[in-house]
Amino acid sequence: MGEGRRVMQIAEGGRGRGYWLYAAVSCRCLLVTNDEMRDHLFQLLGTSFFPRWKEKHQVRLSVSRSGIALHMPPPYSIVIQESENGGWHVPTTTGDDLETPRQWLCATRSVK
Repeated sequence: MGEGRRVMQIAEGGRGRGYWLYAAVSCRCLLVTNDEMRDHLFQLLGTSFFPRWKEKHQVRLSVSRSGIALHMPPPYSIVIQESENGGWHVPTTTGDDLETPRQWLCATRSVK
C-alpha cells in the first residue's frame, strides 16, 4: 500500500456502521461495501448530501469463481442534470447495475 493508504475491516452488523461512515466521509476516501445503507440512521444526514456522497464514493464488489471484482463509482453523476445552457440530461437506464453503460435523454429548448 502506498503512503497514507489504509484498509480497515469493520465487523458485520449495525454496530460498526457509524464508525466506517464517519471515517469514510471525514477522510475523503472510497468505501468498499455492498451495503445499501437504507436504514434510518443514514437518513439523518440529510436528503441530498448522503445519496450524492454515496454515488461518488461507494465501491461495490462481487465474488465469482474467477475472483473478486471491484465496481468503481461512475466518473460522472447518474442523476438528472441541468446544463449551463438550460438543457436537461435524464438517465434512461434505471437500477443499481453500474456496469451497464447509461443512456441519456437530452432535452433542450428551441430558440425562437
